[in-house]
Amino acid sequence: MHRSSVPLLTCFLVMALLLPASPVPAAPSATYTLTEKDSGRTLTLKVGDKLLLNLRNPASGGYTVLAPAYDAKILTLLSRQDLPPEKRPTPLMGDFGRLEFTWEARAPGESAVTVNIARPWEQDKPPEQFVKIRVRVGR
Repeated sequence: MHRSSVPLLTCFLVMALLLPASPVPAAPSATYTLTEKDSGRTLTLKVGDKLLLNLRNPASGGYTVLAPAYDAKILTLLSRQDLPPEKRPTPLMGDFGRLEFTWEARAPGESAVTVNIARPWEQDKPPEQFVKIRVRVGR
């Protein structure tokens, strides 16, 4: 090695040691979309992944959608949206649009996600199960 290249090599080594290491980028999170047809399914997520539950609005039968039941230590409900029916030249009778719930997996574990419906005037009747999904969250 030439003597003139030693100071240059030393300079590069010192700079490499002094520069902070660049962080390893986190794996991108995924979003999984399920519908009422997926009821009974088990979904496996990683922490940070999202579950988007897109459901038909059962209001045509007079039903009200109750607050979903889930384990808040495992999943965080990020949003609930009531979406209008799709615009069509001739609207569909009984189409009340869709409901969208979005959760984020926050900790490893298992949680059922249950969405029940009820008719307000049927107070002597228990709510009906509309959708139930089992969610497993791993690291």
